[in-house]
Amino acid sequence: MRVRAFVMTVVLAATVVTVAAAVSARVTFEDIRSCLVLVGLGIGAAEMARQVERRRRRFADTPHVNFSSVWTFAASLVLPGALTVAVVVALYLHLWLRSWRGIPGVHLHRTLFSACNVILSCQMAAWCARGVSVVPLEHDLGVMSLLGAAAVIGVFFTVNSALVGTVIGLSLGTSSRRRLTGPANENLLELATVCMGLVTAVLLTLAPWLVAFLVFPLYALHRSALVRQFEHAATRDSKTGLLNIASWRALADSELRRAEKTNGALSILLIDVDHFALVNVVHGEDVGDRVLKATGAALSSVVRNTDLCGRLGGDEFVVMLPGNNADEVLAIAHRIRDSIATVEVAPASGHSPRITVSIGAAAYTTAGTDLDDLLRAADNALFAAKDRGRNRVVVS
Repeated sequence: MRVRAFVMTVVLAATVVTVAAAVSARVTFEDIRSCLVLVGLGIGAAEMARQVERRRRRFADTPHVNFSSVWTFAASLVLPGALTVAVVVALYLHLWLRSWRGIPGVHLHRTLFSACNVILSCQMAAWCARGVSVVPLEHDLGVMSLLGAAAVIGVFFTVNSALVGTVIGLSLGTSSRRRLTGPANENLLELATVCMGLVTAVLLTLAPWLVAFLVFPLYALHRSALVRQFEHAATRDSKTGLLNIASWRALADSELRRAEKTNGALSILLIDVDHFALVNVVHGEDVGDRVLKATGAALSSVVRNTDLCGRLGGDEFVVMLPGNNADEVLAIAHRIRDSIATVEVAPASGHSPRITVSIGAAAYTTAGTDLDDLLRAADNALFAAKDRGRNRVVVS
């Protein structure tokens, strides 16, 4: 109910903004020409990348970047408000009819919300641009204009992200930053498209014929984003977002070879969720999946970006820690255990299951020099941790 009320509020606000812009509009022939150019290039770019966009949309489980901001943000800087709305409506209608319709989970009301979100973001950006004297773009662009343009980009990005994050938070009942805002690379991609929108607006004002050359780098950017999504899907475990076993082994072998050449330190942790089968029986597999996801998130929050975190399968996780000595590895293992012990997963009914883990550690070269030897030694230490009562760390 709250989601529906919020969406209707956004739609109503976009409608009011559209009506106000239409009433106060002073449209010239140059404005109409620029509007048609932006719509034409936007639709042309979308047609070029149609199959790419459909594949990317199928993979999207976080806020999705569709690259239309290149044209809609440019419109907010060079067109009257009414024509900016026309650009947004035309591009999102085309995206729905040609790229998104028929994709599971992509519904018309979501596209309507997205379009209204962009209308409001464009209007706020236009107001900011006038306030800091970024527009009209014909005047000399100095250092202050650069700072003003950065502020306008920030306003567009912030409003857009805030509205999307709010509707996600209300619909999923989550406060997770990553779920609300999406991964950092998606946010960088959105910022890149908005910056391209600024360039588009400048070119459209000073040298309109050069705008057509933006279509091809935009298509290349679209394809590279799809490749990145494919790579992520191929290398990551779907439930936890950690490395899958095949990717983990490939990277672990590489780290092990580096340790052999440099005589460096390296250790492996095997982590098993205690009584996980009982969680599935008592609370159901859905809660079990959430336990795995929460465990993976807690694990990632403790280790470094250079450490290799993966899910071996079932309720077992593995971490390779390059460059750590025995004392450091033991301290990290205890931090992981303590971090996971604080995780709470709310079941549909009853009490939240208490999550604890047992950890087995093995160091190169003390426990072995081969990856399988290290894994075997860590596995033996893990069994010892379970035999001693679980929720503890044992070093091989």
